[in-house]
Amino acid sequence: MELFKVNENLKFITQGNLPPLHPNDEYKRMIQLKLYGTEGCHLCDKALELITEATLPYANITFHYIDIIDDEELMNAYSLKIPVLTFADKTSLYWPFSANEITHLIESAQ
Repeated sequence: MELFKVNENLKFITQGNLPPLHPNDEYKRMIQLKLYGTEGCHLCDKALELITEATLPYANITFHYIDIIDDEELMNAYSLKIPVLTFADKTSLYWPFSANEITHLIESAQ
């Protein structure tokens, strides 16, 4: 699992950036997860623990933590909803969510 603290210039990653499926189906498509939160948010810390637990068995996960505090648009969208976990296909999980729900969405995206 890769963990990035995404800066303002890199916060928007399009679905088109996902690699194609391998022709022999030996490799699974990379799945991009983004957690919107902010420093000092205990629910965001709990969500990060659940994401870590749910993604541990998978090698094809890219994870980005996006702190909403410095972005007015993100603050307007998520300030009362964080933590929010989004998948590259635009599916979102709003708190409260479980490791099982995360795993289910990962499995359905493979």
